[in-house]
Amino acid sequence: MSYEGQAHHPHTAGHPPNAHLIAPSLGGYLPPGLHLVQAHWFVRHGERAPVRQRLVGKADIPAVFQFCSVARDFATAVLSFAPTSPSESSSALATATSPSLFSPTMRHVTTHGSAQPNPQPRRGRLEVKRFTEDVGGGRPSRGGMADCYWGELTDLGRLSTLSLGFHLRRLYIDQLSFLPPTLDSISASEQVIEGLWGREQREAGLQVGYQVRNWMDENLYPNTHCRCLAPSPPRPLTFSLMNRPCWDRRLRELDTASIKEAARLYNPTLAPLDAVLAQIVGDPLRIDSSPRANGILDTVLACHAHGVKVPPELDDPTTLRTLENAVVHEWFDAYKLPEFKKLAMGRLFRELGATMEAKIGDPEERTEKLRLAVYSCHDTSVAGILNALGVFDRRWPPFTSHVAIELFRSAPPPPSSSSLASFLPALLRPSRTTPHFVRLRFNGLSLRLPACAAPGKHLEGSEGEVCTWEAFKSALAAVECSEGEWKRACGEE
Repeated sequence: MSYEGQAHHPHTAGHPPNAHLIAPSLGGYLPPGLHLVQAHWFVRHGERAPVRQRLVGKADIPAVFQFCSVARDFATAVLSFAPTSPSESSSALATATSPSLFSPTMRHVTTHGSAQPNPQPRRGRLEVKRFTEDVGGGRPSRGGMADCYWGELTDLGRLSTLSLGFHLRRLYIDQLSFLPPTLDSISASEQVIEGLWGREQREAGLQVGYQVRNWMDENLYPNTHCRCLAPSPPRPLTFSLMNRPCWDRRLRELDTASIKEAARLYNPTLAPLDAVLAQIVGDPLRIDSSPRANGILDTVLACHAHGVKVPPELDDPTTLRTLENAVVHEWFDAYKLPEFKKLAMGRLFRELGATMEAKIGDPEERTEKLRLAVYSCHDTSVAGILNALGVFDRRWPPFTSHVAIELFRSAPPPPSSSSLASFLPALLRPSRTTPHFVRLRFNGLSLRLPACAAPGKHLEGSEGEVCTWEAFKSALAAVECSEGEWKRACGEE
């Protein structure tokens, strides 16, 4: 899983980084004097196959990774004319679908001269066994039972994500009693949920619910799919996004310009590796070469995660650190630009801030009942959040990396006697004016946000690791991007 030099993110096969820090057994997880009221977990997917075919035949690197047996069998929704069994719902699809979708002439058929009603289409399920298909050798051929698609979550990746859910259960259910031990409604990533609430902790027949956004509205990663795609002349990286023509204001242009700048600055750092890697890669490896430096790093890290032997030259910690450093500059240097930061993470931060604000404004959870949100996302999501808040460590986030943002409320002081408590129930309830605090943890380690460093902007005694809500809210506001700003920048108005 790791190579030498990644000791700050220690992880073993089948477990998330720093798993032992997620739910520490010795207690002391909550800051003194605070109650947990809401938690947001941004989780990078677990181990996966490489995103493209590279380095095939070098050491033990295969053409196809065979680590994906779990996801071969599944069921998909279909329309069906099959009769409904007594144990199934007898409601036809027509009861929930406009009858105009079905032609009146299709509702009856003639059999031996007499009109017969067609069976009504109903909701059904089709059991499916999925295989890969290889077309590289001319005639397409079916893959094996464990063959992975490029970039597919492997069985090991499912295990590490399941393990994360188990650790969340230990923390939020077993240790803190923050969540109920059983669940009657659900909406999150399936492997995390299976670890949090396995089948025995879910109500019978409970289905996992997913909310799927239009791809244009996705904000968990830097969404460069703006509608304004006209080519534009080159501009310096320091120009302002605001008050420019549409083609000047795209996130994609800033990203592309930043990658070009990173190649100019950091390709020379890769040149010393040519003597070592040229015979393996085939050409000098650069940020903008083919294959690209990030692609080689992706393949090597996927191999390391699954115990696949790579050429010894790509096992050298110094070589890997040099390669990783260049790739990190390529992918994340654009966050130095306030404009990029705003368009990359601004919409997510706006939603996050609004959700936490709603929780603060409803201390008795009359309408805002959300306690734990788990966001299934990517390495660019995790690194994007850390970059935007000024705490990125310049290392590529390992598989199953996680950012936890936890909202706390000051606990009321205990009453001096039980009799006094009976007279002052309202005073002991939390209110909207009760002080609130926020802590950000990356792979189990609490981070000190620059926005919370000054005295008065963090919980006293926390050494800056627990922000006041006001300081954290200001950090979000500095990056927030409204829907109107986003649409103007993308030329969608």
